[in-house]
Amino acid sequence: QLQEEQQKEEQQKQTRRELREEQKRKLREEKEKMELAAFQEEEEQRRFNEEARQQSKEKRRDELKRRREQQEQEELESFQKEQEQLQLSTEEKQRRVASRKDELKRKKEQQEQQEQEEYFREQQQLEQE
Repeated sequence: QLQEEQQKEEQQKQTRRELREEQKRKLREEKEKMELAAFQEEEEQRRFNEEARQQSKEKRRDELKRRREQQEQEELESFQKEQEQLQLSTEEKQRRVASRKDELKRKKEQQEQQEQEEYFREQQQLEQE
């Protein structure tokens, strides 16, 4: 009977030992699962942050490109307006010069006409005398 009790006690010790080892194993597995989940969460957060940084860079680059293109467009339009103004100014000067030439030509023709008329009158006067 003593031997049976010792065997029983030994068996209970063995069972308790196995239960403790099983508990330790479960705790270890649970801890590993939690560590893995934490690592995966960190990796996901790192990827998310990297993607956000990349998008921010691209957005900034696109904004700078858009501003540069807008500035180039404004400079081009400004240059074209200046060219148009110069063209109009040149055309206006050419019109004025042409107008002045026409005016001088008319005056010259008028003066020549008057001189001819005077000459003819003088000739007629001389003939009448």
